Amino acid sequence: MLPGGRGIDGLDRLDVRLVALLGLALLPIGVIAMVQTYRVIDNADSVARSALIGSTISAVNEEREMLVQLRGAAQIAADLIPSVIDNPADCSARMEDFTERFENISFAGYIDAEGIIQCASDAVDTDISDLPIFQRFLQERSLFFASINGVVSRSPVVTVVQPVGPVGNPDGYVGLSVPQQPLRLQADEPGAIQPIGTLTLSSSGDVLSLLKSDAIESLDDHLPADVEITDFMTDEAINIESVSRQGERNIYTIAPMIPGEIYAVSIWRASAIRTGGLTAVSAILFPLLMWLVSIGVAYFAVHRLVVRHIRRLRLRIRAFTTTRRILPYPNPGDLPSELREVVESFEQLTERIVRDEADLENSLHEKDVLLKEVHHRVKNNLQLISSMMNMQLRKARSGETKELLRRLQDRVLGLATIHRNLYRANVLSRVDSAQLISNLVSQIVDSSDLADQGVDLVIDVEPVALYPDQAVPLSLLVTEALTNAVKYVGKPDGADVPWIELTLSEDNGFVDVRCSNSLGRPVNGDQATLSSGLGSQLMSAFVMQLDGQMDVQHEEDIYSVVLSFQTSNFAAEL
Repeated sequence: MLPGGRGIDGLDRLDVRLVALLGLALLPIGVIAMVQTYRVIDNADSVARSALIGSTISAVNEEREMLVQLRGAAQIAADLIPSVIDNPADCSARMEDFTERFENISFAGYIDAEGIIQCASDAVDTDISDLPIFQRFLQERSLFFASINGVVSRSPVVTVVQPVGPVGNPDGYVGLSVPQQPLRLQADEPGAIQPIGTLTLSSSGDVLSLLKSDAIESLDDHLPADVEITDFMTDEAINIESVSRQGERNIYTIAPMIPGEIYAVSIWRASAIRTGGLTAVSAILFPLLMWLVSIGVAYFAVHRLVVRHIRRLRLRIRAFTTTRRILPYPNPGDLPSELREVVESFEQLTERIVRDEADLENSLHEKDVLLKEVHHRVKNNLQLISSMMNMQLRKARSGETKELLRRLQDRVLGLATIHRNLYRANVLSRVDSAQLISNLVSQIVDSSDLADQGVDLVIDVEPVALYPDQAVPLSLLVTEALTNAVKYVGKPDGADVPWIELTLSEDNGFVDVRCSNSLGRPVNGDQATLSSGLGSQLMSAFVMQLDGQMDVQHEEDIYSVVLSFQTSNFAAEL
């Protein structure tokens, strides 16, 4: 079973991947919702701006009617003056009649070119030549409206100046005044949007009336700092957005009361167009919130229906792979039908695996028993052959024959020792070379007279685990090498005792075997002279089986056989 990797901080988990895929799937919907929200905000802003213009125009309509009536009355009075100017009393009576017929008119009079009120509803013969309104008349000599303090009432009034006489060179003008009334846009409903203030301006920028909110001290601080309102006076109502002298962003609604002459201006805070709490932040937050909620709901559903069941199944799989326990599944009726089939298939699979493993273990046990029985029987047969050879050895008369039979018997007993170790081994696929070689050495020593001859035997064998196809030729090679050493061992000149040394070691998969003996005066007498060459041929064959290298070192008083090979698996069967 392949181990499950955690990836980068667990990003390969199923729930994390599902959340990522669901997020990508729902992202276009969030983008569409964001775009639609921005469109709603733009539409709401447009509607709010239109509402500001509509509110201003609605308030302007009444004032426009009054000013239009005032201008019409001034035109009528200007047409009347030439016929009554020669009779000041009659002219004044006519002017008083204007103030009575039009309840909004507080003053009506004719002012000549010298700035003297010739006839009027009041203040006849008053000299106003030094007033700004008369100076403006001398400059423009055309119809205009002005905001002044009344000559009679000394209160703010709006005056219409209508020239009398030839165009461009009038003889005087008719002045009609009405009390200055501020433009009222404030709504009575609680929570309604209120303007900061309202203004009525002439086309030249003169303030005709003013009304400010109670929350501010002066309306001058809320006028535009970088632009002039007169630059935006057109025949149509418009909205402009600018920074006030206080540094706040305001909206200014400019609507014509009398196009080209008088305009109404309402000042609003920039927040007045954010209707319904819709802002750029909400355009992001609402789709983001919807996106997160959708992912959360989808994740909960996937976790409830899939992920938690997969995790339970994973725990059962791990428990089975580690301990071969089959855990019961809690509440299987809660599973979806597809996962229920997976769980049922897993249960069937585990039962089949447990059954097959039990059968396999039984089969392996039977094979082990049979293999051990084979090795045991082979060992018994080899020992039987050795006994037969021993009987033949006792009847032999020739020394050479006895030596050959004894060498052959040693080889047979070596094979018997190998098979004895194989059937005693707990694991037949591995052989402990140290134990096997120690048994071979004991068998060779027991069949020789090394102890009586005073030969010093040194055995240094490391426990190296080998497969049987290497352990067997190695054991046979060691048997031949050690037998040769026993046969040819001698006592060197000047040495106390003859010696034989056998070592076996392993380093990074390479096994080194060395069998050395001293040379000198032969210990075994005439046996050392008998040689058939069979041992060397067998050792060469065993080296080929091990796929190793053998080096024979013959010095003055030492004879060594050195073998080196690499441990490997079972050889391929041909």
